[in-house]
Amino acid sequence: MILGIGVDIVDLPRFKLIASDRKFIDKYFSKNEMNLKIESLAGRFAAREAFFKALDDQKIFRWRDIEVTTQLNGSPKFNFSNELANYVIGKKIHLSISHAGDSAIALVIIEN
Repeated sequence: MILGIGVDIVDLPRFKLIASDRKFIDKYFSKNEMNLKIESLAGRFAAREAFFKALDDQKIFRWRDIEVTTQLNGSPKFNFSNELANYVIGKKIHLSISHAGDSAIALVIIEN
């Protein structure tokens, strides 16, 4: 059963301006993500936003509780920590990220 669906799109030129502030990077990204290319950061930010939109209880969400990694096959994957890690136990989280031109988009589906 689908518990939630979220989608988010990020405008790369606007994101580059926002991401030039180190406080923004420190707030939203893990240490492993901080040195990625801006396009990858934008996609990972969109993934976090899409996940937030798919949640049924947004009170348990904290930005730093999510890290987006890349699996061996190249597809993106979430790593969760703290209360959010407990929330996702037993749930299947689908994540897709794509880039085209000046945009990055992410789709998240949460299943029970």
